[in-house]
Amino acid sequence: MLLKNTIFSSFGLIALAMSIEVCAADMAVFDPLIDGDFGALSLQGDIPVALTAARLKQPRAQVPASITVIEAKQIEAWGVRTIPDLMRFVPGMFVGHGDDQNNRAIAYHASSPNIMRRLQVLVDGRSVFKAGIAEVVWDDIPVAMEDIQRVEVVRGPNAASYGANAFLGVINIVTKHPADTQGTRIRFRKGNQGVEDSLVSHSGMVHDDTYRLTFQQNADNGFDGRNATNGEDDWRDSRRHGFTSLYYDHQINEQTQLNWEAAYKYGNTDMRKSDFDLDYPDQMTRQGFVMAKLIHEFNQNHFSHMQVYWQSDRRTQGVHGCSPTTSFDPVLLQEYRANPEWTKFVALGVPSLYADSNTDPGTLAAANYLVGGIATNSLTPEQVEQLIEDNLGVTYDLQQSDLDAAAVAFGNAYNGSDFSQLGQWACGTNDFSVREDRYDIEWQDTVQWAPGLRTVSGMSYRRDSVDSATYFNGAVHNDTYRVFANGEWRALTHLVFNLGGMYETEDSNASAFSPRVAANLLLTQQQSLRLVYSQAVRSPDLLEKKPNYSVLIRDLTDNYLNLEDGVFFMNQVSSTRGLDHEKITSVELGYYGNLPELNLELDVKAYKDSLSQLISNTIALNSVYIASDTKMDVKGVDWQLNWQFSRNNWLWWSGAYVDADVRLGDTRQLDDQEIDRLAKVELRLSAEWSNNVSWHHSGNNWGSTLTYFWHDSYNDFNNSEGDFRRLEVNLTKTWSVQGYKPEVGLLWHHLINDSRLVYPDQAYSVNDIYLFRAGITF
Repeated sequence: MLLKNTIFSSFGLIALAMSIEVCAADMAVFDPLIDGDFGALSLQGDIPVALTAARLKQPRAQVPASITVIEAKQIEAWGVRTIPDLMRFVPGMFVGHGDDQNNRAIAYHASSPNIMRRLQVLVDGRSVFKAGIAEVVWDDIPVAMEDIQRVEVVRGPNAASYGANAFLGVINIVTKHPADTQGTRIRFRKGNQGVEDSLVSHSGMVHDDTYRLTFQQNADNGFDGRNATNGEDDWRDSRRHGFTSLYYDHQINEQTQLNWEAAYKYGNTDMRKSDFDLDYPDQMTRQGFVMAKLIHEFNQNHFSHMQVYWQSDRRTQGVHGCSPTTSFDPVLLQEYRANPEWTKFVALGVPSLYADSNTDPGTLAAANYLVGGIATNSLTPEQVEQLIEDNLGVTYDLQQSDLDAAAVAFGNAYNGSDFSQLGQWACGTNDFSVREDRYDIEWQDTVQWAPGLRTVSGMSYRRDSVDSATYFNGAVHNDTYRVFANGEWRALTHLVFNLGGMYETEDSNASAFSPRVAANLLLTQQQSLRLVYSQAVRSPDLLEKKPNYSVLIRDLTDNYLNLEDGVFFMNQVSSTRGLDHEKITSVELGYYGNLPELNLELDVKAYKDSLSQLISNTIALNSVYIASDTKMDVKGVDWQLNWQFSRNNWLWWSGAYVDADVRLGDTRQLDDQEIDRLAKVELRLSAEWSNNVSWHHSGNNWGSTLTYFWHDSYNDFNNSEGDFRRLEVNLTKTWSVQGYKPEVGLLWHHLINDSRLVYPDQAYSVNDIYLFRAGITF
């Protein structure tokens, strides 16, 4: 309570209304604070800087983390369509798809591909990480690639600066200031695989204020599936998404700046059917946000900013489906929590025998004997176990209470002469719609105390709320309070220390403190060795921690239970969960060097990460057992090189070696198939060796970029080759005609081998994908 009062009192005293994690636009105003006397070092000139790691603008040689910085010129040269496509150029980053949702997954070194939940993603300081059902939905981020100024990726835990969920790293997307994009840009992209993208962006001025208004729509048909040929598509994962966004900057006076951002996003994502669906459970999404930030400079050594934003995500998803009438029997709801595998046999296994006209008469006779014996209480648990094992080869551990529940369910299906009604199916409509809202307010203060000492500190309050009849049986929320501080101390001429941490307390999980300690030994002005120790956590989301997850089927067809609405027997409630924070302890030794005489920038990182209390299970209705007890040790080396080897040519090379070892926790409640799946899931996205090399050449108003991707020992569980290779060529040409700048581009994407991305159906039926782009700027 004291912490809450302190936060609200501080917010009240500062009559500001808004701000951001350090961004490029802010720093242009407040460079005098950063460019103080640092002895032999200066930020003037072409010394590369980074903004994200410690919330301070720092020379790359002093940054307390491994950082990858991708600028707008590189985004343009590579011709990428999406942010996940861009992450392929980051060392140690692997891009794939989950198997249960039509959404990209990005992992750093190793992680489950099913939900993108261990990286924090920021857009101009706004977190797009969804805390209700933890994930980043990349299609729902309303930012155009053409509007991005730079992307900074912190490769390693960074909860000390950004809190829980900055677990494996942070992707910080900084958009261009409207003052830098004056005019109008129109672009259109068309290609095979259903690609059809369009963009209109206009930036202008109103008095001394600047603004940018962007409209974008993207569409593609996704993968083709394992059995498709010659460009056919039999894998239903298309998407159509668009948005409108506004960025408005107002300079109040020389010391104060106010920025506003807002967007509305809409889209439709095709989804596959489950075993019980009659039609497709496609998702219709509607999102919006409003954000404001106020930045104030007290003097050249002190400035503060405050940020406030609200965002709302609505996903509408309904489907018609059918299931055995027995699966809606209320007695099985509670039984499922006591003995889930037995309940699935009663609700689905036995009815399938009665519903299938091809069931062997001997098997059906055995089923009649088993069902009748249970319904009349004439069989003991031991006898039932033996009968099932003898006839079906399945082993169950049964108590009398398990048979009592089954007796009620089977008795309800008895029609007076037999149990044939067990083969009856009932159909209806279910609803998986979700609404998520977030309110976030954060204050941050940066002070230069002395030439060699500066700090950044702050506090924040966030409320995440989710409303879903299916996942939570209504509305739930989680309040999070944070205080953080990071300090940079130049102890000696060639030695810089960074010390920081964040303390968080929230409603749904235990409080957590995440520290980081780093030392940078400056070999020269732009070369350093760094040693970093950090710890971080990932908070279980509301669905992991506080589910009330059940599926209500409305408007059921005629059924022997006489139900108009029925609840499917599988369910999950919070009393079945005891999940803890996922934890990571990371140690890294790195080298950064910027060699101006060679126009070469190099970063190498050797690391060892120890992860514990991992939640590796898929969070789904049929996930019988969910625990936070998986452990994983990951060690290896990352490297990246950016070399401007001539005036018109640059080379980008990034790669990683990953050695990961997964150790499962308690597996007593799991069968062999589930144990095998869990042992693989954290490594499905990972390659032991990965490299990408990109060469760009710029001519007279034209450019060409050649990129080669190679992953060795990649996703070894689903393809015999064990590697993934592809080649990309991007060609661009621009003209200048009386103030107009027309442009064209062609991207050729060639799959060198037929390896699947992650799962068998994540494949194209052609090895060549072509994208043609045309546009004009004026």
